[in-house]
Amino acid sequence: MQAVKEKVKDSVSAAKAKEKQAKAEEKAGVATARSRAEEELAHERAKARVAAAKMELHQEKALRREEAILHRLHKHHHGGGGVAGATTAPAAGTTATTTVPPARPLHHNPAPAKHYY
Repeated sequence: MQAVKEKVKDSVSAAKAKEKQAKAEEKAGVATARSRAEEELAHERAKARVAAAKMELHQEKALRREEAILHRLHKHHHGGGGVAGATTAPAAGTTATTTVPPARPLHHNPAPAKHYY
């Protein structure tokens, strides 16, 4: 758990560093700009870099969250009920194969039925 927290902190600090670098490059671009249009262009480039850094951070966080959820779903599952995606052999005289549905963990309950009044 500690390693995951460190990875998240590192990715957050990397994203913040990219944002700071983009803003510094914007200042340099604005300082060297010869016209208002060049200043606006430097500003738009910086906004794009900041947005890209934030999106990268968001994607990393989503990936870590997905890994954590999958770990929680599968940490108590010890088999019991078929192999995911396994196919059974066809009966004598037939050519069709059937797919066995993947086993679900025991702690998952089906969604309750909706009541319409």
